[in-house]
Amino acid sequence: MLDDKPKLKHFLHYLLIHPYTSRPRYWARIFLIPFVIKRGKGSIVKRKARLDIIPSKKITLGIKSVIEDYAIINNGMGDVLIGDYSHVTSRVKLVGPVTLGNHVTLGSNAQVTGLTHNYVDVDRPISEQGVMPCKTVIEDDVWIGGNSCINQGITIGTHSIVASGSVVTKSVPPYSVVGGNPARILKQYDFEKKEWVKAIKK
Repeated sequence: MLDDKPKLKHFLHYLLIHPYTSRPRYWARIFLIPFVIKRGKGSIVKRKARLDIIPSKKITLGIKSVIEDYAIINNGMGDVLIGDYSHVTSRVKLVGPVTLGNHVTLGSNAQVTGLTHNYVDVDRPISEQGVMPCKTVIEDDVWIGGNSCINQGITIGTHSIVASGSVVTKSVPPYSVVGGNPARILKQYDFEKKEWVKAIKK
């Protein structure tokens, strides 16, 4: 809407966001941000959660989903969409564009990011080259252990588990258990045997 008016866009951004940080100004956190979040019935956003939110991108929280104290939610580069009955625990960091399905649990200090920093120009500091959105998707019924890092642009399939402390660098198929750095598949559910089986090492 404002892409053809860069000066106005820059001015409004200055009014909303502190120029040296990604955090909205105090007035925006009090009077604007609470009305930007689209919340489902029974959802909870704890008072000490940090919401680095701009109104031009979406943030949704489904039925009875929770964002705990000290979680950081940032939708500056893309929508943050959280489904029903999902739990964003303490000190989790979500940087959009990110989609969480239903019944997703993120353990403490987990990080899910949907962007990557540009670095190609070696004559400019990386901090001045901006970022590129690359959507990350966590499907339904996924448990992500604490201190895990989910890299940008990947999908974690339905009913999967990411072990604590894992660094996930590529997409995870549904019904899998992954762990390690970089994370690899440890187990998968066999629907014929109706049990979880260890993955064959390659």
